[in-house]
Amino acid sequence: MAVENESAEIVKARIDKRNYKRIVLRNSLQVLLISDPDTDKCAASMSVGVGYFSDPTGLEGLAHFLEHMLFYASEKYPVEDSYSKYITEHGGSTNAFTSSENTNYFFDVNTDGFEEALDRFAQFFTKPLMSADATMREIKAVDSENQKNLLSDGWRMNQDG
Repeated sequence: MAVENESAEIVKARIDKRNYKRIVLRNSLQVLLISDPDTDKCAASMSVGVGYFSDPTGLEGLAHFLEHMLFYASEKYPVEDSYSKYITEHGGSTNAFTSSENTNYFFDVNTDGFEEALDRFAQFFTKPLMSADATMREIKAVDSENQKNLLSDGWRMNQDG
């Protein structure tokens, strides 16, 4: 399923004892695997090349809204918020952010919960469920977050750049 890209050199600091491997999946998804036997946590992150600059006219906030919606449920894990609950129960944390050109999702978890956490995380991107009830809640939540940010000088200055 994966094709290793041997030509892509990974540059790291001499004192960095972690092992790195870059693979490219058949669907062109690029993956960077990092192994650190001295840590008690596992983590994953997914960066999607779509941010709020991609929002269609009249649907401003769409990328941020979708960021929120993916956390709710999936076909495989249909219980709302079961992903976040699983992560918390296994000593981890999870979050996401939407920037101008990217949206990034990430989590960390105790090593014994990583395999299922990764499966739950992957379901965000393969078969998310977007119920009408969750949709209305998140439209309100994203709008509320935007209204709060409009009052923040730092947030407004960041938007000029």
